[in-house]
Amino acid sequence: MELKHLRTFLAAADALNISEAARRLRVTQPALSRQIKELESEIGSPLFVRRPNGLRLTEAGKALQTHGGAALAQVDSAVVKAKQSAETDASVLRVGYYSSLCVWANILGRAFEKLAQRFPKVTTQLSENGSAKLAEEVANGSLDAALLGPGEFAPTPGVVMKPACEVPLVAVMAANHRLAKKRQLSVSDLRDEPILGVAKKAAPGRDVAFVAACRKDGFTPRIAAEAASLPDLMVGLTQHSSLAVVDAFVLLAPMPGIAFVRFRAPELSVQIMAAYSSQLTPAGKLFVELTLAEAKRASNSLQRSNGS
Repeated sequence: MELKHLRTFLAAADALNISEAARRLRVTQPALSRQIKELESEIGSPLFVRRPNGLRLTEAGKALQTHGGAALAQVDSAVVKAKQSAETDASVLRVGYYSSLCVWANILGRAFEKLAQRFPKVTTQLSENGSAKLAEEVANGSLDAALLGPGEFAPTPGVVMKPACEVPLVAVMAANHRLAKKRQLSVSDLRDEPILGVAKKAAPGRDVAFVAACRKDGFTPRIAAEAASLPDLMVGLTQHSSLAVVDAFVLLAPMPGIAFVRFRAPELSVQIMAAYSSQLTPAGKLFVELTLAEAKRASNSLQRSNGS
């Protein structure tokens, strides 16, 4: 039984009129009648009782209408899903990440390589920005997913926020800073130090854990200046005598003229978050899974290097 025969029969069964069914299918009446006769011949039973004023279904016709209609609906659904899958395979995935080259090199780059093995036709659009802006763009649909740096982000309908990994904080400073030669620091070592931070607008809540640790130690950190972004902060450290406290992913991308000093136990740590649309394509969902796995791998690598 060919699908065109089944579609012809169902149209006739719905209209119970040959001329009306032919009009709906945009075929001639003789062609439609011929297909129904071929179908009746294959089944071995009449499907219609033909009357001067139209058609009436036989019992065989009623059975074929019920089961054939369900079967055709499944076929149509399969075709739609296949087309959607084909569109997904060739879709564009829009991804953002907070301003850190090492995040791209050690997390997202690896995730994209693995994604390409499963969805080779997916192309990507990348956006590097502050975490607050990235979260906003996921919320308004400009991005499908983003990896956010430390901070506090309000729940947004249609956006899923999931912890990617936990990362220790480290102190960064110019290589000639008086604390740069220390193997480890305590929070109290920063009591009188000018701190270079990142603007709250770019990363709200970014320094909550650090400030809380300082206050627990009996002082409030002295934020001497704020940078617009993490790259600006790193450049600013070479121009000022201040230091900054950032997530340890910066250790994966050493910079000339910059020293990194870890905090001694108990370490300060922050969460890196993944934000993504709740309506992701299959390619998008796989990308998020891969990103979460790569983030945990990178975090574990940092912890192992710290223990060595």
